[in-house]
Amino acid sequence: MKEDQLVYLLESLLGRSKMARGGDEAVFTCPNCNHHKKKLTLNKLTQKYQCWVCGFKGARALQLLKFIKAPYTAFQELQSIDAQYNFKTKQVEQPKDQLQLPEGFTTLLKGRGLTRDKAYHYILSRGVTAQDVVKYNIGYIENGPLSNFIIIPSYDRNGFLNYWVGRSFDPDAYHKHKLPPTSKDIIGFDMLVNFNLPLILCEGAFDAIALKRNAIPLFGKTVMNELQKKIIEFKVKVIYLSLDSDAIIDAIKISENFINNGIELRMMEFQENDPNEIGFEKLLYLIKETSVTKFSDLMKMKLNGTRKKHMEI
Repeated sequence: MKEDQLVYLLESLLGRSKMARGGDEAVFTCPNCNHHKKKLTLNKLTQKYQCWVCGFKGARALQLLKFIKAPYTAFQELQSIDAQYNFKTKQVEQPKDQLQLPEGFTTLLKGRGLTRDKAYHYILSRGVTAQDVVKYNIGYIENGPLSNFIIIPSYDRNGFLNYWVGRSFDPDAYHKHKLPPTSKDIIGFDMLVNFNLPLILCEGAFDAIALKRNAIPLFGKTVMNELQKKIIEFKVKVIYLSLDSDAIIDAIKISENFINNGIELRMMEFQENDPNEIGFEKLLYLIKETSVTKFSDLMKMKLNGTRKKHMEI
């Protein structure tokens, strides 16, 4: 049977599996978080998979093979299996200019020593949990140009790295932030986002991690083309906008655009602190209490913003 052939193939790459749900699902060790227990569940009939520890998921076994950088022979075998599923499989090779993590990157999960401990202490102070470290594959760099930097990777739907952000945990560092030499026109944390549910758009990676609710970091204050297209393609119905308190003008522009496209927009207002600074419980309360933003609300915000600007001058 094709389902058994698929399991045999994945076992040759991921190790032995165990059966679940009456044999309809196979459970493997997750290649993303490497949890000591088998937590990656794959439906043998649909090929959908998800890790119940780190959230790593996908819709096809092809994505899984690309993520683990399986050999060419594995893709050939999968193509034969997919033909029995009536799937049309096209092997997508990793592009030659594929973005790479900075040299010296080590996951916090595997790192050891004083530098690792300082890095870990820093992210805990930013509201990041041990589970977040696993889920987002957060790491650090000990030596080189980016020594004493936390690195937070972002992966696309197929498991390829599409961006990363660096934040120094050295209190005396001259440069606190570092970004890769690549376009921001990507979808942050795409691999972990479900576009069939309400989305939360926020500025930075730490904000998205703090929100813990289908959040996408913009890595700035603008919704880029790729994200805009995907929101329209999936007909997203509800978006929460969670920009920092100093980005009201940018938030208004984004809100107008989404409202014009028939999307229910809910703007979360932060008086002083950024999302990652107010605590998870308060964030949950804000999400629950945030009402639908209307054009009349935006007009009031524009007027208030203009008045405030004149007062500052």
